[in-house]
Amino acid sequence: MDKGFKYFDEESLDLDCLLSVKVRLHKQGLLDSQLKTNLQFSIQAIEHFPASKRYNACLTVEGDDFLVKIIAGNPVFYYTVHTGPNGPQLHQKVKPESKLTTTSLSASHFAGHQCRDEIESCMEQARKVLSQMTEEKSSNLDKMEIKITCGELHLTYSTHQPQQTIYIQPRRRISFGKTMSVEKILETKTYLEKSGEMGKSLLTCFQHVLQITDNYWENNHRIMLQGDTQILEFVIGKLNKHATQDFFYTDAQTNVQKKQIIDRMIY
Repeated sequence: MDKGFKYFDEESLDLDCLLSVKVRLHKQGLLDSQLKTNLQFSIQAIEHFPASKRYNACLTVEGDDFLVKIIAGNPVFYYTVHTGPNGPQLHQKVKPESKLTTTSLSASHFAGHQCRDEIESCMEQARKVLSQMTEEKSSNLDKMEIKITCGELHLTYSTHQPQQTIYIQPRRRISFGKTMSVEKILETKTYLEKSGEMGKSLLTCFQHVLQITDNYWENNHRIMLQGDTQILEFVIGKLNKHATQDFFYTDAQTNVQKKQIIDRMIY
């Protein structure tokens, strides 16, 4: 059975307004367990948004029996919080346009987001796809959508009636500049542990690389760590096809193994 809606009109999606909605729902006896969890998640997530993303926005929050829709102004941003397989998820969507171009993607839409890829951000990757399609005079720019999934960010750009979907899902790449930094490796390790992304195999590879950092003093080097569900890449110097690549992974006995790739040849 489709869930019904309960609507609230607010000045903005700032902390005071969202807490006020929560209190009103509680007094009306409508704050079920799922709605309470998802609404609290919404408050915590949107609190970190810049002011530009809290005005002219619409937030939809899923509950057990109905959906709460909070409308602030004339929406340009559409936020939906629902219960995913690992708990609440926030999905963002920008107001549909008749045609997608590189100017559809504004840096303000990504404010507060820490991209998984420090070499080429998810916004840059999406813009590159649109630029290529524009140069090729693609006929799909007026009937497509781009879905960007990058860490906690789920952001969709769409035309009014999309028939094609392009997915941007950057893998995690860490840029070290000219020299490798143990401090930055530890910062990355701590972040992955806190976010729940650090699996057993990836942790084993991290611990191994921390013991051999002195081996990586030369420029243009790439270090790939194979985890249980993802590949993480450290980039030292400039990223190009001539860079030496070391690929670390764990075998069936959880011992770290290494393959080295030079000019795309495996040794």
